[in-house]
Formats: sequence, structure tokens, C-alpha cells
Amino acid sequence: MIMTLTVFKEVHNTWPPRNGKPGGEAYDLLCMDMSNPAEHRMEEMLYYRTKDEERPRVWGKSVGTTIQVGVSKIRHGDNGGKATLLGQIITEPKK
Repeated sequence: MIMTLTVFKEVHNTWPPRNGKPGGEAYDLLCMDMSNPAEHRMEEMLYYRTKDEERPRVWGKSVGTTIQVGVSKIRHGDNGGKATLLGQIITEPKK
């Protein structure tokens, strides 16, 4: 599935190791769905989890831009239960 997203905010989270699981960090983009047709857009804000190789190209310069993402999975439970999109950025940020 391909989604068009407007980036609202960049969110960096870290967590310590717990219960034998390693700690980690995540660089997420808080986004609003701008896909067409408008009547079929997601109504809530979505997080897109950036990959290590995408981060240098988008982190610090994506707020207020529009990206297209090829979504391979939607995960719930992270970020307070909000949807987190996993996939790949297809187009670079555009104002």
C-alpha cells in the first residue's frame, strides 16, 4: 500500500533494557495521511518508523514536508497505541 503523508513532527524515543530484552531507540515521523481519495484517509495521526539508511536523508529536514511511503506493515502498541507504519520511503521530502 502506498500512502502520501505530511510530516507534522519528528519524535526520537529511547528505552532501557528490561526483562532480558535489549534497550533501543526509534526515530519516528508523526504524520497526517494525505492520500487520495480524501474520504478514505486515516483520521488519526500516524507514526512512520524511519530506517537507519533513510535517517540521514530525512531526519532534521522533514517537518512540514510531504513524503510517499510504501507500507508493508501497520503496528499498534508502540507510541501509546497509535498506529506505526513500517515500510520504505518512496519519495524524498517535498515542501
